[in-house]
Amino acid sequence: MHWDWFEPKHLLDPSTGLGMIALAVGLFIATWVISRLLGQLLKRSQWVMGHLGRKVDPTIIAFTMRLKTVLIYLGAMVVYASLVPQLRGLFGTLVAGAGITAVVVGFAAKGTLANLVAGFSLAVYRPIRIGDKVTREEHYGTVEDITLRHTIVRTWENKRLIIPNEKIDSMILLNHSIIDPKILCRVEFGVSYDTKIDLARRLILDEAQRCPHRMPAATAPEQPWVKVISHGDFSIGLRLYMWCPNMDEYWSARWWMLEMVKKRFDAEGVEIPFPYRTLVYKKDLPPPRQNSGDEGEKTT
Repeated sequence: MHWDWFEPKHLLDPSTGLGMIALAVGLFIATWVISRLLGQLLKRSQWVMGHLGRKVDPTIIAFTMRLKTVLIYLGAMVVYASLVPQLRGLFGTLVAGAGITAVVVGFAAKGTLANLVAGFSLAVYRPIRIGDKVTREEHYGTVEDITLRHTIVRTWENKRLIIPNEKIDSMILLNHSIIDPKILCRVEFGVSYDTKIDLARRLILDEAQRCPHRMPAATAPEQPWVKVISHGDFSIGLRLYMWCPNMDEYWSARWWMLEMVKKRFDAEGVEIPFPYRTLVYKKDLPPPRQNSGDEGEKTT
């Protein structure tokens, strides 16, 4: 057994097996420490900026911390490959053929690179941010996290939508809180043609004033109002317009108004109509009348 292989001098020689292992362990520890220190520095700067009264976007902080980790470990791999003689030649070959290597890597990791570029675009332009209320098709939820590869949206059912950043970069999302979170709530009601419109309007507005989910009168752009929107086959359509502070309160206000207006209409004798159908059975129809010309021929 060659005990000289374990001599201390070999720990500092990256051309030996023991030196390569020691260098890999040392670089890993140094990279981990640097990554932790930079992470703490970023969190500390976020804390300082918050106490200075400056607005801190958590989306930028989260994306920067993830990008920082990737760049630090990638840099450590490059340093390791350049210090180990056995890998230095391979590294030089890769650098010399950087164009071909880039094409090969680009085809192999096309989806990953597209998501990474799209994630960087989301972090810079910020069409959505962590904490925003968004709607995608029939899904409504809160942006929970934006990673280098995908975005996580927590739906109102507490489910998680995992959407690749490339998809978000090319799809249409409805962002309810990007600039101004307040929203105009619309609730439709139907009353019979026998109902006095002014009475129905007054009852709806009375309940709207009592709604705990609407914006206070002092901050709302306008007070609630009701408009006639249709003359249907069996009802007159009324629509309530009411400002709510955000999308969550919008849904609560809508459900609250539907229940309270129904109870108020019942108490005041206002009819909420439903479709009527008249069924006539064929056996109950009167017999068909004969043609007068046929009757004349029979008489003749």
